[in-house]
Amino acid sequence: MRKLRRRLIRWQIGLALLIIGVYVVTAIAAPILAPQEEPDTPSAYRIVKRGPIGRRVPQPPGPDAPLGTVPGGIDVYYALIWGTAPALRFGLLVALSTALIGTLIGAVSGYLGGQYNRLVIRFVDAFLAFPAIAGVFLFLQVLKPSTLDIPPTTFQQFMASLDLSPVMLALILFSWMPYARMINANVILLKQSEYVLAATTLGASHNRIVFRHLLPNGISPTIVMAARDVGAMVIMEASFTFIGLSGELPWGVILVSGRNWIIGPGGNPLAYWWVFLPVTLALVLFGIGWNLLGDSLNAYLNPRLRN
Repeated sequence: MRKLRRRLIRWQIGLALLIIGVYVVTAIAAPILAPQEEPDTPSAYRIVKRGPIGRRVPQPPGPDAPLGTVPGGIDVYYALIWGTAPALRFGLLVALSTALIGTLIGAVSGYLGGQYNRLVIRFVDAFLAFPAIAGVFLFLQVLKPSTLDIPPTTFQQFMASLDLSPVMLALILFSWMPYARMINANVILLKQSEYVLAATTLGASHNRIVFRHLLPNGISPTIVMAARDVGAMVIMEASFTFIGLSGELPWGVILVSGRNWIIGPGGNPLAYWWVFLPVTLALVLFGIGWNLLGDSLNAYLNPRLRN
């Protein structure tokens, strides 16, 4: 049974790395797979000119557009290839940022304990009650472009310098709480371990106890969650784009451009399959790859599952 479990873990790790590797290679090889028409002004979109009808109606795959076009003449294949790198960058940045914020807050509050920890946990619970979609609306209003009559505020200028979209900022600020909750519980439990008590008795500094003893032994669930969140954050961003909120990832933009053509004449969902199927499959496989990686890391880092 253990041999079978180890084989399944290795198979799952291999499949996860294969799927993620395809996306990484696609992002790196994008200039070869879909050459830019104007390298000096790179863009994730390419307009295919097929007459005035092609501007209004999705056009089927052809030599100039292997996966067809959506209304406006946007090449689906081109956006799919050049949207891979922004998706990877978005997912990794949001997942790693939320994991870092939540881990630091949860670990420090759990180590200090007492009234301070109870106050921090109440603060975390308050953030948990605030949905991410409300945060997107909030930052859309705060960061919306100023008119010519009203110059941008200092905060708007600062956020513009960071190049963070409202969706990215909202997801970072309103998705770190599960990490804080998880690492907080682990740290409180590990504080009673013999090696931590021994380090405290020997006069080890607080920083050494937290970063040398507590975090390395309690951070594995955070790593697993962060791996899964890479795919989840990209799918969530595409969902926000699809329902009409702010969104900049090319995959979500393609879905929005063709959403009125998902159901074709006579209720046939395959009449214009290229407007949704390629990007949907890309999003689904992207999420599956990172979920498999998270499950694999969970099995590898958990001794009870590994042995």
